[in-house]
Amino acid sequence: MRLPLWSLFAALTACLLAGAADAQSYPVRAVRMVVPFGAGGVTDVLARILAERMSVSWGQPVVVEARPGGNTMIGTELVLNAPPDGYSLLMVAQTHAANAALYPDLRWDPARDFTGAGLFARTVPFFVVPISLPVKNMAEFVALAKSKPGQLDYGHSGLGSPPHLSVELFKRIAGIDLQGVPYKGNATIMTDLLSGRLSAALLSAVSTTSHAKAGKIRQLAVMDGKRATAFPDVPSIVEAGYPEAQTQSWFGVVMNAKTPRDVVKRVTDEIEKAAKAPDMFERLEKAGAEVSFLNSQEFDALIRKDIATWTRVVREAGIKPE
Repeated sequence: MRLPLWSLFAALTACLLAGAADAQSYPVRAVRMVVPFGAGGVTDVLARILAERMSVSWGQPVVVEARPGGNTMIGTELVLNAPPDGYSLLMVAQTHAANAALYPDLRWDPARDFTGAGLFARTVPFFVVPISLPVKNMAEFVALAKSKPGQLDYGHSGLGSPPHLSVELFKRIAGIDLQGVPYKGNATIMTDLLSGRLSAALLSAVSTTSHAKAGKIRQLAVMDGKRATAFPDVPSIVEAGYPEAQTQSWFGVVMNAKTPRDVVKRVTDEIEKAAKAPDMFERLEKAGAEVSFLNSQEFDALIRKDIATWTRVVREAGIKPE
């Protein structure tokens, strides 16, 4: 039996209105924010700050759930396999893009299977050296490295980690040969820097500030396009002459790409609202980060750009994941 045209139109209109109503009322129950890293790390801390703000705004609990393992793959797959209804969010870091470069047989595509809801924060590392190394700026460090090819080393927190990939990028741009040394954590990297056993490292402001002020290490550059407000005497990597070596560790929320756009926008709006809250700058500063908001489209573009960059670096450096 064929339904009258007006009946089909009414049914279609009802479906569209129902979808709009769902998006407008979202969320009507608890939302979980999965963190694919261990509890207590910077990603987990930032997720809890954001979740707290979203919970208050929405009147619904946003529960942070740490699901570490598999170089973030366990938590990522958990969200990918959940219903694409907006009730499972994924708090990601730069590893989200780097994994696409490190693992060619990855079971998902970060740019295709996820959509960015918004970037929330970032950290910009400092290129630091021990005070015993006879260099006072990046130009002198590059000159020393070129005079001793392969003899200077740098510490990083594991193959394929953001510091590892970032220094490998810098090496290629500067035309120098440094030997990477993997460590299990930044604490041991700092120990070897302070003793002079290590030539260089990329570390956060939180990790380096007290030692730099005490004159035990030297911050040669901040790996950004501008100087850090809290460290006006440290040149940017652009000022040092290597604009293509700018790098940052970013943190944001992604969702299953099949999630309705209206629901994604609701999450994006909340991230923007949180990022612009008067107290957020101070809260993130205590966590060793800074506010840095990008909307859904801008965040997606950043992820695609980083995938292309790290794919090139991994290929040229011959990096193989552990």
